Amino acid sequence: MKSIKLKIQISMLAVVLIGSILIGVITALLNAQGIDDMMEKTVGPATQMAADAVEWKMDHYWTALQEAAASEIFQTSGPKSKELIPIRDDIAQRNGFLYTGKMDAAGNSSTGYSYANEDYFQQCKATMKPYISDIMNDGEQMIFLLEVPIVVNDRFEGVVYGGISADFLSDIVVNLAMGNDGVAYVLDKRGNVIGHREASVVKEGSNMLEAAKKDSSLSDIAAVNQRMVEGETGFGAYNFDGDNKFVGFSPIGGNQEWSIAIETSQREFKSTLDRSIFLTILVVLGVVLSTFPVALIVGHTISGPIKKCVKRLELLADGDLHSPMPVVTSRDETAKLAKALNTTVLRLNDVVQDVDHHLGLMGNGDFHEEITRTYWGDFEAVEKSIKAIHSSLKNTLQQIRQSAETVAASAVQVSNGAQTLSQGATEQASAVHELSATVTGISENAKQTSLAAEEAGQFVDQAAAQLGASVDIVGELNAAMEKISSSSAEISKIIDTIESIAFQTNILALNASVEAARVGEAGKGSAVVADEVRDLAGKSDEAAKATKELIESSITAVTEGDQVVNRVTESLDKTSSIAENVTIKMNAVVAAVDSQTTAISQIMDGIDQISAVVESTSATSEESAATSQELSNQSILMNESVRKFRLD
Repeated sequence: MKSIKLKIQISMLAVVLIGSILIGVITALLNAQGIDDMMEKTVGPATQMAADAVEWKMDHYWTALQEAAASEIFQTSGPKSKELIPIRDDIAQRNGFLYTGKMDAAGNSSTGYSYANEDYFQQCKATMKPYISDIMNDGEQMIFLLEVPIVVNDRFEGVVYGGISADFLSDIVVNLAMGNDGVAYVLDKRGNVIGHREASVVKEGSNMLEAAKKDSSLSDIAAVNQRMVEGETGFGAYNFDGDNKFVGFSPIGGNQEWSIAIETSQREFKSTLDRSIFLTILVVLGVVLSTFPVALIVGHTISGPIKKCVKRLELLADGDLHSPMPVVTSRDETAKLAKALNTTVLRLNDVVQDVDHHLGLMGNGDFHEEITRTYWGDFEAVEKSIKAIHSSLKNTLQQIRQSAETVAASAVQVSNGAQTLSQGATEQASAVHELSATVTGISENAKQTSLAAEEAGQFVDQAAAQLGASVDIVGELNAAMEKISSSSAEISKIIDTIESIAFQTNILALNASVEAARVGEAGKGSAVVADEVRDLAGKSDEAAKATKELIESSITAVTEGDQVVNRVTESLDKTSSIAENVTIKMNAVVAAVDSQTTAISQIMDGIDQISAVVESTSATSEESAATSQELSNQSILMNESVRKFRLD
């Protein structure tokens, strides 16, 4: 935990340090903002003036070529015409061209070389407007080729061209550099550097737009150059070669699509700002160092008395009310703090001593003395609590004394009742055991009865099954008797047929005899045959009659047998019905016996539960008897203990 002294010192130092830092930061920011504003106001106009200077220089070249293109001699003469040579030389000499010349509509030039396939010739021919080529090396130096179309009656007749040295751009940007590390440069429409104070940069064809595609660290420079290529006017910043650069740029007007930029080093222009920041840091350190001893003195003056009071409060928190109070000689708030602490300790000591006195009396069982002292402030709650405790304990002990006497008298009665209950519970447990044994015997007999009833039911089921089989056999016998009766009826029909045949045969024999008698001797043989046939017919008739009588007797017997079978069948059906009733009754008996067995089992379970409860009751009653005896003894002891308190 940090001390007040340390807090005061840290607070003072922090305020001074933060204030100094804020002043330094604000000063640095204002200086940096002023430098940025100055650079912006300086670089912007300078860039625009440089762009105007380049534009004026280029306009001078364009004007000379445009006048030549409008002249009759350039319109009518061929590229190699002798009369054109002195004019070309004069234009070049007067206007600063390296050389001038003409190309006809087919691209043939004054030098005899054809430029028909060159991009700058094609562009000038297609647009019929002035056009400038990209920077190129003619073998000796870097040049630009300016071309102005020759237009006659809206028809392209060729171009007037002039070559100029690219060094004039470098001469312009050299004089535009701001500071030792500043530089100015010119870009064409493709982002190529065409003007720079270092000629090697122009010759090597520096192009940051292309270089940034391979090196991502050049992306900020490429972004500014892209804005220049797009013809914007403005300001930008990027880091190049380990230095933060501030750059202003502006497009160059005229027929060429160029842009010029002036780059300055922020490190160079902000060196004074760095010195200012360094001086501010030194001032902050000086202020902090000078503030430190002051903070020590103030912290010690304030924290010393407070530490003494804190130590005394810690002793007070540990219960020390007798150690001496700290001595503070100052006249500020720390002296008042020490005086208030002294008063607090004295009053706490008075309260503690009074509470200790009364609690000691109550601890010794003495409640005769009343609490009369008055406490002050929030200690009134302690006064009320002590008085309430004294009164409550006194009343409670009086009630306990009365209750102890009552409990002692009642405990004896409870003990006697518990002994009687224990003896009755023991006798009840014995009776329950005898009842359980009796019911167990009944349960065993019921189980044997149930088994016998189940076996009898099985025998009845077997008899019923056998009776059913006999009924089926009698049914088959009845069907056979019906078939015999039917066959007898058919035999009767056959016998009737035989009697009819015998009758007819007899008649035929009679007719044969009559016919044999009529013919005389010739019919004696036929008469003999007729007699034989008649005798045979008579015998057949007698046999048929005898057979008929036998069959009729058989039919009568079959009919009587059929009747007997029907009576037997009826008797068996009645017997089967009776057997089914017997089976139903036996099943009912078996079910009743099972139900009784189940009920007896439930009774057994209930008796077991009663037995367990009785045993538990018996054990509980014994424990209650013992407990009541112990309660009686303890109530006597409690009564004796309460009588030790000194009450009204």
